[in-house]
Amino acid sequence: MPAEPLVRLHWHAWWVGLGALIMLWTLWMALTPDPAITLAFPYGDKLLHATTFCCLMGWWGNVYRARRPRVWAALGCLAFGVFIEFAQWLDPPRDADALDVLADGVGILVALLLLRTPLASVLASVEAHSVRRQRD
Repeated sequence: MPAEPLVRLHWHAWWVGLGALIMLWTLWMALTPDPAITLAFPYGDKLLHATTFCCLMGWWGNVYRARRPRVWAALGCLAFGVFIEFAQWLDPPRDADALDVLADGVGILVALLLLRTPLASVLASVEAHSVRRQRD
């Protein structure tokens, strides 16, 4: 059975805008001296990085569902992680850690695997559900 063609999301611009706001919030949290979000166990910070970047990639993977744009989204998320570490290196209360970028990459890879499941269609499902509700 041939794969269903990927149709651009109807609310694409809105999803991109919301994704940009999520990334700005992530950047703000990363540069805040005390973001008050910690996981108080060994490697909790790395798990937080991996989870954050898994969610970011999951978002962008839902917005950009075709293979090539999704690869660019993954590279963009990784570049964003590198940018955050560079910005933290310049910000004395925070410190940069190359292992944080590695954790970001692990989160991105996990998201790419999860995007092979029905989770890849969450935003499309939201749109479809909204359209059905408007017709009723």
